[in-house]
Amino acid sequence: MTGHKVSPRRVVAVVLGAGQGTRMGHQINKVLLPLHGKPIVLYALETFEHCPTVDEIVLVAARGEKEQLAKIARQAGCSKVRQVIHGGASRHASEQRALDALRADIEAGCIEIVLFHDGARPFITVEKVERLITKAGESGGAILAIPLQEEERIVLVSGENHVQKGFEGQQAWKAQTPQAFQASLLLKAYDQAQRDRFYGTDTAASVELIGGRIAVVEGDAMNLKITTAHDLLLAERLSAYNVLP
Repeated sequence: MTGHKVSPRRVVAVVLGAGQGTRMGHQINKVLLPLHGKPIVLYALETFEHCPTVDEIVLVAARGEKEQLAKIARQAGCSKVRQVIHGGASRHASEQRALDALRADIEAGCIEIVLFHDGARPFITVEKVERLITKAGESGGAILAIPLQEEERIVLVSGENHVQKGFEGQQAWKAQTPQAFQASLLLKAYDQAQRDRFYGTDTAASVELIGGRIAVVEGDAMNLKITTAHDLLLAERLSAYNVLP
């Protein structure tokens, strides 16, 4: 008797490109700005395209930019980009829309891992993505983060701009993306966040809210997020030294 073939559970990378990037001082979305001759968002798409474990990419676009982003992916030969959807008014809302687009497959058990990544972080590597996916499979969730550098300190500030608490050394790490999670856990976390009217600043915040276990994979300072004109200038300098593909 021949058994039924079981379809492998997919790993889906969601690339967030719906931010307005107002701090850049440009009229267009920062992920569309050129970096060494290519749109910033394309670097992340190409990295996930070359990840052996990533099966599918969902690209989240700002209003009016869906077709433009789809064209960028298509012309670059990013065949794993299966969906381009409109994002929401905030990062959390964009993540929720991506999960809603994947909901049926997650609930059917067809998706194992979902990663969220900032489209404005072009320096992520295949090796880091693969390590995150492995860790998320083991722990439930995994994020990239870097420890504070020597003599760096982070402080919690009150509404009156008074220091309430300080963190330094190995106590505090700065979160980056990608952030990867078991799909069913992530959907449960965002559904609960919606009921609680909780809006996280990153993907992990909602998973933390329901007590999810999240591992940390050490990243590096090269995985910068392009937020300001200074960041873009730094990225251009780094790309000139062949840091980027």
